Amino acid sequence: MVEANILIINELMYFLDTVSKDPEFRKLVAIGDSDFSRTRKLPLERVAGIILNMPKRSLSIEIQEFFDCLGNDLAGCTKGAFSLQRSKLNPLFFKAWNKWLVHNFYHYYGQHVRRWRGFMLQAVDGSSVYLLDKKEIIEYFGKCGGNQRGGTPMARVVQIHDVLNGITLWGDIYPIDRSERSIITGQVPNFNIDSITLFDRGFSGYGLAYLMLNEESPRHFVIRCKVDFNEQIKQFVRNKKGSIITELTPSKNSIDVLRQNGYIVTKKTTITVRMVKFMLPSGEMEILITNLYDETKYSVADLKYLYGLRWGIEGRYSKQKNQLQMEQFSGYRVICVQQDYAAMLFVANLQKLIEKQSHAYLNRVSQTRKFKYQINCNVSWAALKHNIVRLLLLDNPYEILMQLQQAFERNLEPIRPDRHLPRNRKTRRQNGKYQTYTNYKRAI
Repeated sequence: MVEANILIINELMYFLDTVSKDPEFRKLVAIGDSDFSRTRKLPLERVAGIILNMPKRSLSIEIQEFFDCLGNDLAGCTKGAFSLQRSKLNPLFFKAWNKWLVHNFYHYYGQHVRRWRGFMLQAVDGSSVYLLDKKEIIEYFGKCGGNQRGGTPMARVVQIHDVLNGITLWGDIYPIDRSERSIITGQVPNFNIDSITLFDRGFSGYGLAYLMLNEESPRHFVIRCKVDFNEQIKQFVRNKKGSIITELTPSKNSIDVLRQNGYIVTKKTTITVRMVKFMLPSGEMEILITNLYDETKYSVADLKYLYGLRWGIEGRYSKQKNQLQMEQFSGYRVICVQQDYAAMLFVANLQKLIEKQSHAYLNRVSQTRKFKYQINCNVSWAALKHNIVRLLLLDNPYEILMQLQQAFERNLEPIRPDRHLPRNRKTRRQNGKYQTYTNYKRAI
């Protein structure tokens, strides 16, 4: 894994160096054509480095520590100078950098990439994000609840996550009034041909299934539905069979949505799907629709197992919000929110790559202990602080990677199977600068 990670880091450094020095590439990620063209204290790579360094505290302190980390007695800069320079960097830079990281992960890991029966398993989910109460941010992202005088500034986040390998393939942040389903509709053509995509109940319906089935190469899917989603589902719930293949017909809303995406369907346009049902430990019935039609190859138990893996994206959101502090933004403008979000996805994927270096060590430790062990992710973010800068902006990535691996391995936690805790919903406190939580302490 170390060898593959070295190659990936070199690719990321090459990307940064090319974008920083090549005028044509630089124009693609700079707001203005002449931005970052002159030699200054804050060139593109240093601006990107400060944002990647997870600046969650006082910006002045974060900037000074960044320059201290670079060494060579470099003088720092003011937070005003940094704020001016960061406004010249298009968030597209971090999106493209993360896309390059993902591409190189699958390329260099090769046979070590985990799959299920030859398929990549990816889960799709959305979440809402609390934002700063600033005029520019509210005008772009909007509010949730109340009217313009009330309500809470919020944004919509949607991500695609490889649940077996822990890599976030894609993600973006949108105004709160954009629906998750409308956002993911535009991503369907980008799904890998050899993937199975797992969707929760928010994505159920004829429209998304139609789009997945009508790509040039149909995409495989498993979508959860409510037991009372439509009359066909209700009939299937009453049916004694656990799996049937049937035809779905569109609703008026599905016809309208598909028309907006360039597809003409009528009430008589049917699609073939397989419906599956089973009982959960809670006693609740779960309904899935899929285009994995072969009942001998993909049993009900297989589909139940597959959908259970979708929980991986829920855990990813938990780490992003609670440990990486997704909602703690380092600026008060829309571009700052977009930069911080895209950079956070990059850092999360980088952490997962380094974590993979410790798999052999974790296996040895787990053989001599009662439980299997995993890396304490919350502590690993602290190890990445400042070392991201050293890894991508300084030489000798091998030495830094090994130091990070050792730091990760010093902080392990057991995986306790079948651990279920009651979900205690609390009203989020909006006032006050600092909030205390009992289940974790901030590491960055």
